[in-house]
This record gives sequence, C-alpha cells and structure tokens, in this order.
Amino acid sequence: TLSIVITEPASSGYSATATPIIPDRPQLVVTGYTTDIDPLQPGSIFTLTLDVKNLGSADAMNVSVVVGGGVSPSDDMGTPQAGGISGGKSDLSTFAPLGSSNVVFMGNINKDVLMSVSQQLVVNVTAAPGAYTLKLSFVYSDAKGNRLVDDQVITLLVYSLPQVEVSFYRDPGMFTASMDNMLPLQITNLGKKTYVLGNMKVTAENADVYNNVLMVGALDPGGYFTLDANLFPYAEGPLELKIQINYTDDFNQPRMIEQVIPIEIQPAMDIPPDMGGMDGEGGGIIVEPQPET
Repeated sequence: TLSIVITEPASSGYSATATPIIPDRPQLVVTGYTTDIDPLQPGSIFTLTLDVKNLGSADAMNVSVVVGGGVSPSDDMGTPQAGGISGGKSDLSTFAPLGSSNVVFMGNINKDVLMSVSQQLVVNVTAAPGAYTLKLSFVYSDAKGNRLVDDQVITLLVYSLPQVEVSFYRDPGMFTASMDNMLPLQITNLGKKTYVLGNMKVTAENADVYNNVLMVGALDPGGYFTLDANLFPYAEGPLELKIQINYTDDFNQPRMIEQVIPIEIQPAMDIPPDMGGMDGEGGGIIVEPQPET
C-alpha cells in the first residue's frame, strides 16, 4: 500500500464547479414571409404566408401562432406566467384578420422541420403610407408539457399609389391607316389626394406617334391633364395605345403606371384618279368648264 499526500496552497482559490445542464428546447423562427398582393395599400385584402422553422434541439408540440402578439409575458426561459393563449390584447390597429380569428393552429413542428401557415388580413383604410411592424407570438409545448412562447416581429410596407385613369376627353372619330390622326388623351386623378406625376408617354406598335411625351406635374383630386398626340398607323386593324406615366412612390423608389387603350384602324381611303386632262395618250377625259354663277 502506497499513500501519497497532496497539499494545495490555501491561497489558490480554486474549487470544483458544477457544469450547468441546458435543457433541450424548441425554437421557432420565421425564416420568410410573403403576401399575395404587392404592393399593399389602404383597404387591401391580402393573405400573409409565413415560413416557420424549428431551429431548436427538441420538437414543438401543439403550436399556435397569434397574429399581433398579445400572449401573456414569459420569464427568461420562455415559460409564460399566468394567462393563456389569448389574442384579445393583440395590436391589430393597422392589419386586422378576416375569415377567422388572429389565433391560427399549426400542429406539431419537429426539429429542423419547415412549415408554412397563412392568415387573411385587411389593411386599415385610415393607414398612412409607411413601414409597419407586425408582432407574431408562437405558443407551444415541449416534450415535458411545459408551455413556451417565441415572439417574432415582421415588417409590412403600406403604399399610397396614384389612382388615375387615361381616356379620350372627346370623341376621337375614325382612325385611318396611312394618315395623321389626332389622339385627344386625358389623365384623370380618381384618388382622394394630390399626386405628383412625371412624364406621360404614348407609344404604339406598327405606328408612329408624334408629340407623345409631356410632363404632368401635380394633379389634384378630380383634376385632369390633357395630351394631344398625333398617330400615323401603317396598316388597318386593331391597335393598342400604350400609355406610360413615371412617378416616385412613398419610399422614394421610381415606379411606372401603364395603361392600354384599344382602338380600331380603318383602311386607307381610296383616292380617285384625276378626271381632268387632255384626251389621247393620257387617257384622260376632257372636262368642259362650267359657267360661273
């Protein structure tokens, strides 16, 4: 028997510490989201689709998503305190649910599994253009039955695009091939606010359009702006007038309004041969002058 005595200095200060045990926990993250209408405007009814993935180390059971948040607060471990799954306190002043409540059941989401969920929403008609955050709360249980909450925030952009209409401000009459025709065009502001528009351009295939570009500027509600262009079509048949209007949106990004006006081109007029001239080689017919009256 061999005995060895090891003595440590009293001033070392080192001692054994217990290794903390980190429990396996699910973690739900929104990896992407889309809307079926782009861009969103006040009054738009759209469907929001969320791509949710479990990036945790355990499975999430009975997952529900609360659009707008409003779930009872949780502690540092994500365990909710007193209260249940309730969407009554959600912030839905800008985006409100349609067809169902703001609580959507998703079921179980296993580890490393991607799942999609959709919710129909409507943009408040009083919403001003801007970027709005939408809170999402994922409520679920782990394998031990503990109820957990993961909060997410996404951003949705609301635009106020010009509502204009391009038409003829008077009857243009008949359009004839191989001739100059007048295009009495007019752009009207059908919206409830003033819009600042850029150049208005008129083009057409298989035809020449002259005097077809003009600056519009500020257009008041119910106001209009006229453009008198000239059209020279090459052949008869249906023809589409393409009108393009440039402007800058609420986020200082260039945009373009495109509208099409279909018209019908009539065949070219037949010019009768000259009936005057000398009789003989020219084949003309002598026309006797009529007495003046």
